[in-house]
Amino acid sequence: MQLRGELDIATAEAVAKRLAGLRERHESVLLDLDGLTFIDASGVRLVLAAAEDSRRDGWTFEVTHGSRHVRRVFVLLGLDRHLPYDSPATPRTGSRTTRTCRSPSA
Repeated sequence: MQLRGELDIATAEAVAKRLAGLRERHESVLLDLDGLTFIDASGVRLVLAAAEDSRRDGWTFEVTHGSRHVRRVFVLLGLDRHLPYDSPATPRTGSRTTRTCRSPSA
């Protein structure tokens, strides 16, 4: 699931709904944060909640390391060591779900 633009209070709910649908169908998800220009507390909360849901419910959820803006937020919050990052060996095609979400202002 490829995100572009901003993941913030205005867009997090729509992304959360899409993730919930994928989780209910037990689809593996790679949340691509590389195209984000901004992430706020709502976006961080969404990523953390999805990671916790995946650990608890046993569905596959991973994130990319994200844009420099996203990486900076994760590092400052100390989250960079605790998120389920995709590995360089993990393919980004095949059975993974790829969708693009744009913020309403994009």
